[in-house]
Amino acid sequence: MRESKNKSLLSLTILYSIGNLSSKVINFVLVFFITFYLSQKAVGEFDLILITLGLLSPFVTFQLTDSALRWLLDNDSKENAKQVFSTVTIVFLISHSIFLFFIIIYDYFLDLKYLKFIYFLLLSQSFCQFFLQCVRGLAKNNLYVISGVINSAVYVLFAVLFLYFTKLGVEGLLYSSIISTVLTSIVLLIKGGLYEFWELSYVSVSFAKKLLKYSMPLIPNSLSWWAVSSANRYVILLYLGAGANGIFAISYKLPTILLMLTNIFYLAWQEKAILNHDEEDRDIYYSTVLRQYLKILFAISIMIVGVNKVLLSYIVEDSFFDAWRYTPLLLFSIILSSIAGFYGTGYLGAKKTKGALISSVVGGVVAVVFSFLLIPKYSLYGASLAIVLGYLCLLLVRIKHMKSIMNIDFPIKLFVSLLLTLLLVSSLNHINEYIMYINVILSIIIATVICKDNLLNILSTLKNKIYQ
Repeated sequence: MRESKNKSLLSLTILYSIGNLSSKVINFVLVFFITFYLSQKAVGEFDLILITLGLLSPFVTFQLTDSALRWLLDNDSKENAKQVFSTVTIVFLISHSIFLFFIIIYDYFLDLKYLKFIYFLLLSQSFCQFFLQCVRGLAKNNLYVISGVINSAVYVLFAVLFLYFTKLGVEGLLYSSIISTVLTSIVLLIKGGLYEFWELSYVSVSFAKKLLKYSMPLIPNSLSWWAVSSANRYVILLYLGAGANGIFAISYKLPTILLMLTNIFYLAWQEKAILNHDEEDRDIYYSTVLRQYLKILFAISIMIVGVNKVLLSYIVEDSFFDAWRYTPLLLFSIILSSIAGFYGTGYLGAKKTKGALISSVVGGVVAVVFSFLLIPKYSLYGASLAIVLGYLCLLLVRIKHMKSIMNIDFPIKLFVSLLLTLLLVSSLNHINEYIMYINVILSIIIATVICKDNLLNILSTLKNKIYQ
């Protein structure tokens, strides 16, 4: 039996945390470092490049990285691994070649800035993500964790070099990203032994169709998630300019602390949920985990809101300080998206990925429509609220639809009480500068009380691991 199936959800989360947190923290610090070397406009341009990559990626990769993980988790035999690795590799080579053809034509007529960077970034990131999912599917979790650290360390090293010493600006950050993903891919190929699974004879058209049948519904799903969280960047650019987009990009960075942690949890939860989908106590297990997950989400958010204003006053250049105003709404949007992602694992476990489509499309449409309605009138507050409304609609549709697959008990009273607490802590930052310092201490106390049982459980697990 696969080793990861016997590991508890907490153990898997701790494992992924070790490498992911260290790498994400490095990237997180770098974001604030670049505010001292790039203007609001330049930060906004860099953010738009990343957003554009998120838009293009599903069209080029067909979300086959998700198929690779799903099939490898089902069957980790060498024959299956060869078929998955070889088939997906060929599909990627074909799709990226076609994309290159369109890039060359587009560049000939329009000569857009950064277009070549976008292609090479997409190429390197697509294969790197595919290799990462392969080592996860083959239960090489330690390598998955280490590769994340390598990727971030190389990226930061070259980013500092290009920003501080060579003054390359946005291009320096793009070079850094390409170099780091290429080197990480090489490490995964060699240390993970993925090159051993490449055999042209294992490439199968019928198998490719099977993988695509699973992954294709995830393309509009992925695009809809992109529309909820990222499409409004173009609306901000249209109505408010690149400078406002730079401020909004920074306002999203403190909330990414929560996103970092939930992504780590999701790695463990996705694996655990898929492997245990057919267990008899599945519904009770999902409901129990969801209740604890809500407490952790809100506790972290309350702490971030509490330190938000004070922290930004020290770590960003003055022209970016107003970003603190939009953090609470963006945090709430990430809470909603994290809960929706929790429900989304039910679709993956049941291999009913079409079910994820409707909710994601609804959320995407709502977010885009409200972006056009709210941003011209309410500026960046409108942009933040549009994201919240998009994720809220997405979540409500998933909660209703998931009842046809499993019975998850959503703790509505707990959710409302935690939300009111978050609103209280958020409002204190608007009083005066003295209260905002008191708010730091208050938020930590509240978060500790909310997560007391979870903290004790984590400490107990760590203690057992140390003394094993």
